[in-house]
Amino acid sequence: MGTKMSGLPKPICLYQNNYTTDDLAKLKKNPIWHIVDIFVMQLGELFDINHPELRMTSDYQAVKEAFIDEQSGAEPDLKGNWLYFPWSGSLIHTVNSESYHRLRTNRNQLLITIEEQQKLSSYRVGVTGLSVGNSIAISLAYSGVNRFKLAEFDTLETANLNRLRSGIHKLGQPKLDVTMQQLYEINPYAEIEAWPNGLHAGDVRTFFTGERPLNAVFDEIDDFEMKIRLRIAAKAAKIPVIMLTSLGDSILVDVERYDLDNDLQLFNGLLGDLPEEVLRTKIGEKEKVKYAMQIVGSGYIPTRALASLLQINQTLVGRPQLYGTIAVDGGLATYLVRRLALGLSLPSGRSHVAFDKILQLSPINDEGRKDILGQLNKVIE
Repeated sequence: MGTKMSGLPKPICLYQNNYTTDDLAKLKKNPIWHIVDIFVMQLGELFDINHPELRMTSDYQAVKEAFIDEQSGAEPDLKGNWLYFPWSGSLIHTVNSESYHRLRTNRNQLLITIEEQQKLSSYRVGVTGLSVGNSIAISLAYSGVNRFKLAEFDTLETANLNRLRSGIHKLGQPKLDVTMQQLYEINPYAEIEAWPNGLHAGDVRTFFTGERPLNAVFDEIDDFEMKIRLRIAAKAAKIPVIMLTSLGDSILVDVERYDLDNDLQLFNGLLGDLPEEVLRTKIGEKEKVKYAMQIVGSGYIPTRALASLLQINQTLVGRPQLYGTIAVDGGLATYLVRRLALGLSLPSGRSHVAFDKILQLSPINDEGRKDILGQLNKVIE
């Protein structure tokens, strides 16, 4: 069962005022393919964000250069932090972690205040399933969320590159490792707890609690039974669950606020008492399709996506998804987490984000819908 950190190396960090010339020389003995020294450049950035009122003055450049000289000192290599990424052979000289956070989140202001950014930084988010979940986790990191629990057992395949932001050189690697690398490259100081074997019936409760309890979780897994167990655990721990379901050129946003309403039914009551019954029996492929349609609602599923359900395990190996929609998932995730972290209103329920409706356009390829629904109903009867 997956309960602890994966085998992926974390960045090796030398922290300002806590390393010597010998420590740096030892770090440089690692395989290094390129060195990126951005320390002085970032000092200039720090000066700008600390003194924006000086940018239009005549002595701006001289004052800025004096600040950089003072901060870098006689031995600039022993100032700031050094970071080594084992997976890419990159050695990076950067400002300290506090200054890096300020620089990285500065352009969020005042859309996000400093106080709000601090709340986001300490908010711990779980992401289960790292295909759609990859976009969610990366978007959260860009918004300033620093604490994660990630669960995924699968490896990156070529077919994933239609929707998962990675490259051909990462094929065959665990999706978890790919996502962790991306997160650390955005924020080397991120706190990530990894579950490399995914979630299992015996440890799903620990995923929510453990030494680092979650504040919220995104459900982006396919296993119907585990979706149920995840919600039972979330309800017991009083933790909200968000599920973003990509449906062609639209997204279903399902929010379940178990932190506010411990009597809330699983899946917002869409399946009644069925979830608990499912755990007592074994379900087949027909039942999985049937329950998926009950959760999603056939009215929300685009016609071509409905047609694809008839072709899975015949001419298709899986449900189609589009990167453009999943990219929007990431943006929605940051908005929803911000509302949760800041204590803003976000009730339980469902919203449908349909691109054609937002843009007041006619749906794409909507022919033959009635016949397709009829065929699907016969299959799942």
